[in-house]
Amino acid sequence: MNGALACRTLIFLIGGALVLPAALHPQAQAPVRAETLEIYFIDTEGGQATLFVAPSGSSMLMDTGYAGGRDAERIVAAMKEQGLTMLDHVVITHYHGDHVGGAADLAAKVPIRHFYDHGPYTVELQPNRRAGFVSYKTIRDLAHVTVPRVGDTVPLPGVDAQFVTASGALLENSLSGAPGAGGANTFCRDAKLKVPDPTPENQETLGLAIRFGQFRLLNLADLTWNQEHQLVCPNNLLGTFDVFHTTRHGDTNSGAPQMIYAIRPRVAVMNNGQRKGGAPEYWKTVRATPGLEDFWQLHRSEAGGTENNSPDSFLANVTETDHGHYLHMSVRTDGSFSIRNSRTGFKKEYAARR
Repeated sequence: MNGALACRTLIFLIGGALVLPAALHPQAQAPVRAETLEIYFIDTEGGQATLFVAPSGSSMLMDTGYAGGRDAERIVAAMKEQGLTMLDHVVITHYHGDHVGGAADLAAKVPIRHFYDHGPYTVELQPNRRAGFVSYKTIRDLAHVTVPRVGDTVPLPGVDAQFVTASGALLENSLSGAPGAGGANTFCRDAKLKVPDPTPENQETLGLAIRFGQFRLLNLADLTWNQEHQLVCPNNLLGTFDVFHTTRHGDTNSGAPQMIYAIRPRVAVMNNGQRKGGAPEYWKTVRATPGLEDFWQLHRSEAGGTENNSPDSFLANVTETDHGHYLHMSVRTDGSFSIRNSRTGFKKEYAARR
């Protein structure tokens, strides 16, 4: 038996899914590329699937979108654009169907080396809430899985991807090396809290602060408003960021101004759908952020109307029939980056922060 065939026989087939067991960890197949971090904000119609590809060719995907195959196909298309034939790391931020639902579909299409999640159970047991987790569990049971703690990192060569929220726990000390981390947050002075979030899975969210050279991006998935508050009040433990991936698709149960204003992103990216997220109140909060240059959206928000949506060039998808377009970011170690709209080809360059 040759080596390639032997490798194939060690891959578990679970309903057609390719899941690499803990004992088998081949190196990523993508070639070494230019010295840029490539990021794809993939359209999952209001869920999340964000792909990171390091200069080494190593990859990390945050969430897998919905079940049904559509979102898995879109993820694979983005992978092919980067020459990827497998995924090194898949972070399942929490067990709602718009984040974990596509995991089994994706594993049926490409090998996955390693998963990260908040544990072997879901805290929402209602039949209509646990379907995504149930489908994921068939893969999880035979995969290599890590349940990270706050402060742990995803081993992505050249990239620091650190968990700042995990399984209900939050960062308690200033993020090491983060610009502005630990300083008093004046936006806490008039800050308000909300009634505790009624969907406990959101409170389990795995959130990442990602650093590549001088560039920093924050992705807290569906973290709740009150948890956002805890991260930055009375002191901003996170510091400042170049890019903010908006929380909870732009829903008003997240998006605390005291956090968004404190982290001072230059650019925000919203993973909303046409009729999911993209709330005018959230949109206005982001637009009012001190120093914000641009606000990119995966969809034009129907609720936002004319006044509370970004210009057409910054919208990946705009109509009922216009779907599946993504936003592609290329990041350099000096902190400069570009963002491209796959629908229009429009591309904008952002110089390194001074």
